[in-house]
Amino acid sequence: MNISALSTILNLVTTNPNEAKALVKLLSIDVLKSLGDGKYLVSEKNSSAKDALTAQSDKPLNEGERYWALLSHKKNELPKLLNPMKQPLPFQNLQSSSLEYSLKDLQTILSSKNPQNIVKYDLLEQLNSATNKDEFTNIASMLLSLQNQTLTIPLNYQGYFSILQFKKRYNKQTKKTAIDFYASLEFLGPISGLIWLDEGKISIELSVAFERSKQFLQNSINDISYGVKISLLEKIEPLYNANMECILDISI
Repeated sequence: MNISALSTILNLVTTNPNEAKALVKLLSIDVLKSLGDGKYLVSEKNSSAKDALTAQSDKPLNEGERYWALLSHKKNELPKLLNPMKQPLPFQNLQSSSLEYSLKDLQTILSSKNPQNIVKYDLLEQLNSATNKDEFTNIASMLLSLQNQTLTIPLNYQGYFSILQFKKRYNKQTKKTAIDFYASLEFLGPISGLIWLDEGKISIELSVAFERSKQFLQNSINDISYGVKISLLEKIEPLYNANMECILDISI
């Protein structure tokens, strides 16, 4: 698969994160308590308890979990959480660790002949120097992902954290290769996609969970030479989510 197609994906999902945050206005919220009747006590990520607010949700939420959501305010009404979507554990766990790559690091990895080997070697080196259980578990989860043919990369770009996943698939009947793609982005939410080569042309399909994220990405594809189709999808899951119960409870 042409590395330029992967670079196109990276350029698209990392385009102007500050502008995306301002236009999309997607929040990461922690559910502190269920108050009944669809009401919840919530706080924005990294906010103090005194900044918590009571909000109505259009979907049931679980206490103690973190969601992406849009917040709607109307006069004389409780704030409303629109289309809340639970953030996957890999995104939450790796976000709280020091394990991350820069965009330049990622471009170098994806440009290499064997990206999996580069990441595997790097992770094994970091595993040897892990200083606590959480760090060990996070590195082990990425190694498990590699074992399942999925490249998982924690990315820090302009101060914003993301999780990217890539998985190559080969169709024996058509003899064509495609790449499945997944991303969890602080400012756009979850994205899934597929990249493939058909009759010498690269095509990209992306699915997003929020209409505002879709509109922002559509406004960013004007200068892309490949065919990119963006659609809405209600449920978007990681390509691989490590079962942490299979990792031994080891004290370091």
